[in-house]
Amino acid sequence: MSGLTTVTAYTTDPISTNDVKLALRIPTSDSTHDTLIGACKDAAIKTCMEYLQRTFTTETLKLGIDANPYNNARDWDNFSYGALPMSEGMTTGPYMSYSNREIYLPRPPLVSVSSVKTYDDSDTATTVSASTYYVDTQSPIGRIVLRTGSTWDNLLRVANAIEVTYVAGYGANASDVPAPIQRAMIIMATNYFENPEPVLKQESTNIVSGLLQSLLRPYQVSRFGIGFS
Repeated sequence: MSGLTTVTAYTTDPISTNDVKLALRIPTSDSTHDTLIGACKDAAIKTCMEYLQRTFTTETLKLGIDANPYNNARDWDNFSYGALPMSEGMTTGPYMSYSNREIYLPRPPLVSVSSVKTYDDSDTATTVSASTYYVDTQSPIGRIVLRTGSTWDNLLRVANAIEVTYVAGYGANASDVPAPIQRAMIIMATNYFENPEPVLKQESTNIVSGLLQSLLRPYQVSRFGIGFS
């Protein structure tokens, strides 16, 4: 298994309360509904982040990986896809024996890797030299790849054996986030504000879903892994 945690959360929202107020035709100087609008804005941001599996404005994340990646044993004769458990939003981390040269980093886009650490069974951390791996920020999902001749440390502990700290996001400013994603969040926030009921009377329950999907789908990161359902 694996775990992703936030080290330093984003400090700039990808959309503002005023963006939502303008869409609602509410003067920005009118603060009557600011608390509710802010809550709708926050809900829309979190929902879109989860749906897209992306980071919008920059934040620092930490990925912990359980498996011992130096284990290169493969039994292709008895290989069964159905026997492999699903990963948790990332690829080779939990079962790196099937692809032990690279680690994909969830919540793209990847900006940079701050550090890679390994832990032995005494819980002693060792910082992996940055010269031993390549940071791929060009792929749709960023990754670190061991360079030729490099290997992971042996005798790693059985849980959270590798720890990668990295920065992800489109940029530090809201203007760095693609406009379709921003527009989708604004539409979602205005809908939350105007239609708090889960189902609108005599209306389709997916009244805005088609529009939102057309804006968000090009940016969606599918859950990826070597497991199959």
